[in-house]
Amino acid sequence: MPLPFDATLKDLVKNHLADWLAVLGESAADPIQVLTPDLSTVSAFADIVLRLGEHLLHVDFQSGADARLPRRVLMYNTLLFDHYELPVHSIVILLHSRADRSDLTGTVSYEGRPGRGGLVFRFELLRLWEVPIQVLLQGGLGTLPLAPLGQVPEGATPEEVMPGAIERLRERIHAEASPLEAAKLVTAAFLLTGLRFPRTLTFQWFQGESAMMESDTYLYILEQGEAKGEVKEARKFLLRQGRKRFGKDDENVRAALESITDLERLERMGERLLEVSSWQELLQTS
Repeated sequence: MPLPFDATLKDLVKNHLADWLAVLGESAADPIQVLTPDLSTVSAFADIVLRLGEHLLHVDFQSGADARLPRRVLMYNTLLFDHYELPVHSIVILLHSRADRSDLTGTVSYEGRPGRGGLVFRFELLRLWEVPIQVLLQGGLGTLPLAPLGQVPEGATPEEVMPGAIERLRERIHAEASPLEAAKLVTAAFLLTGLRFPRTLTFQWFQGESAMMESDTYLYILEQGEAKGEVKEARKFLLRQGRKRFGKDDENVRAALESITDLERLERMGERLLEVSSWQELLQTS
């Protein structure tokens, strides 16, 4: 699902493919192509799609609990397979433990008529809080910003470990990256650290970092700007695809869409586009 830091994560993957493939257990030996599928229900919301030789890798980031996640991943996987006619491996990266659920197993299965046919779909789950922080700190530059989300050593608290971990992270970035790339990596680490820790601690740990503006205003503008942009794009997507499916919209439809500021609701509407038959049904999505 789109996140306030979705663009940051996408850029990290696209600019550091080898580093991410190593973390995800994929080989970088085959030619790698970043895909931008033109699919009505995928192009707006799928996070990353890569072609690795003769199969596709679909990577989805998740920061909060979502009961529909397995079905959504199944939908992306199926549409990508249909569009490219290549096997698709889907990986969901859970950024925070609050994204986990007791029924999240990486499997979707059902039988419409028991014994006569059904479906079993499996996808991979990567829970970042189970990846040792030292592994992330020693990995490639492109995945280094994930370190603050990793598992701390047994017997220690995250607040005890994080100052030293972030100092090491910053040292590596400035020693190994160009100034321009360092600014992007430190900013990514800063934003992702905010997923796990209060803003006051995050600013404290990144204090004196010349790659970023050291003020609440900077983070506020960044978060609000991305969120507003995603809502606007989601509305445009629904109007464009809705016109193809239901015909011309009217002033009431546009006004109703403009009144919706909940990004997750707009996402659910996008997922229902192929299930409903009118603008009215679509707008009734809660």
